Amino acid sequence: ISMSLGGYSNDARQKAYTQAVDYCNKNGVIVIVAAGNSNMNATGFAPANATGAITVSAIDADLNKATFSNYISDLNMGIAAPGVGIYSTIPNNQYAAYNGTSMATPYVAGLVGLMRSIDPNLTTTEVYDILDRTGRNTKNTDLTGKLILPHAAIKAVLQR
Repeated sequence: ISMSLGGYSNDARQKAYTQAVDYCNKNGVIVIVAAGNSNMNATGFAPANATGAITVSAIDADLNKATFSNYISDLNMGIAAPGVGIYSTIPNNQYAAYNGTSMATPYVAGLVGLMRSIDPNLTTTEVYDILDRTGRNTKNTDLTGKLILPHAAIKAVLQR
């Protein structure tokens, strides 16, 4: 599941997202969530801080944390993907470039889908470990997590 949504956490939101992610994980579903776009610690945002979700920060073309991206340094499973100047579809058969962790999250979700097509039994923890192990350091890895490297991740799944 790719979740490009969220906001400031409170007890009710936290409980709902935590229960939902836990339910997904127990049923073999991997949940990928956007870190948020407030240039703050993602631990204060739900579902970015939900236990069991892989949280995605955004980086720019120079491998810096995007200025808007929340940082994931205090989360257990944080990873980075491109999130600046990403082309997307818009109404009337057109495209436009957008910025955000919501633009970065589908990169990771798509890669996880490919990984699971090779090995449908991969768990959330196994997927995160592969993404982290095969990922590339950014200029702010402690804040962003490692940048996904799709070829390396797929190769790692094939070699399991």
